[in-house]
Amino acid sequence: MNEAHTRPRVQTMLLGRATMNRESTHKVLLIIADISGYTKLMVSSDIEIKHSQHIISELIQTLIKEVEIPLEISKLEGDALFLYARKDSGLFHLDEIRRITGDKLIQFFEVFHDKLQELTSHTSCSCGACSNILALRLKVFAHSGDALFYKIHQFNELSGVDVILIHRLLKNSEATNEYLMLTEQAHMDIEFPCKLPVIEGCESYEHLGDIKTFIYNPYKHREH
Repeated sequence: MNEAHTRPRVQTMLLGRATMNRESTHKVLLIIADISGYTKLMVSSDIEIKHSQHIISELIQTLIKEVEIPLEISKLEGDALFLYARKDSGLFHLDEIRRITGDKLIQFFEVFHDKLQELTSHTSCSCGACSNILALRLKVFAHSGDALFYKIHQFNELSGVDVILIHRLLKNSEATNEYLMLTEQAHMDIEFPCKLPVIEGCESYEHLGDIKTFIYNPYKHREH
């Protein structure tokens, strides 16, 4: 093969590897917004499956619209949204990051329930998915720590113990079906618009030990 033709391909391959191998560790706030009750919507008939997927997509889009810098989307994880805010980005003062994040966490619940009401009022369908829209709930998890960033083209992949920890929190002992769960680190690092009536808890995970939590239930009167 002609050397002149080979060189661009080799350079492209090397550039691609260099792009994939960029990595750095940053101080971050990690957030997962998880829609619960999703499995109940995914029932057997084709129409119900289509409608349930449409409902979840609408709710995820609603949450995405609330995301703004310093919060950034890492990825969609099925019926959940994985977010982060770099505390060391230099774009915002740490106090601003703490305040903006606290405001957004509360707004997530507000826009989520507004969207549920909108979806319910705009459908005349009586299928299982559409009949159970109001049964959906939102669980939000927040943790503060470190994350290793892998830059793959324009995408940020996050890894590390703290990334594992926040995902482990999705499986917990909390009995209610809608809440904001903060680790002790997140409770110290996030400033909310008002003092939240939180309940202290503790989760225990293999290799991670005991994790102290603070739980806020924004719609306690709705639980049954």
